[in-house]
Amino acid sequence: AAIYRQCQLAMIALGTGSDILDHYKELEKSHLSTSAAAFTQGAHDHRGSQLPWFWTIDIPKDTDSKGWLSEFYCIHWLHAKAAKDRWEEENELVTSEFQWAVNFFQYRAKRWNEIYMANKSAGNHGAACYAARQQAMYDRLAEQAELIWQGMNPDDIVCHHGT
Repeated sequence: AAIYRQCQLAMIALGTGSDILDHYKELEKSHLSTSAAAFTQGAHDHRGSQLPWFWTIDIPKDTDSKGWLSEFYCIHWLHAKAAKDRWEEENELVTSEFQWAVNFFQYRAKRWNEIYMANKSAGNHGAACYAARQQAMYDRLAEQAELIWQGMNPDDIVCHHGT
């Protein structure tokens, strides 16, 4: 980096044209550092992962040895695609798990309603009262889960309640 900076300063001192100076940009400290997230497979912070400008510079006579650079781009692209695929899978899993929770609450409410009806018809008022409370609790849980889901996904027009 120090040698590059010296060479760039020498080009400026020699009065090099702006077309060449635009090609060989100033090297900043931020160009030389990378986030560990860009190279960690399990990392989730690839959003700002960009290659510095010097990876895309076209140096004359370098086109013959672009095989390694092409491979570098492929690897970078594969890392980005893998991160995207992981996020899509995670989104699908979280959506499914949320729906499973709602379905479970609805199932338990239905089962407690059956227990309530059986105990009510048998004259077991204490058990019927307990079953009614349990049913109400699971109905509230299902309803609250739906409200939370709608709050997190305002554009989701599919109503998951009762599916």
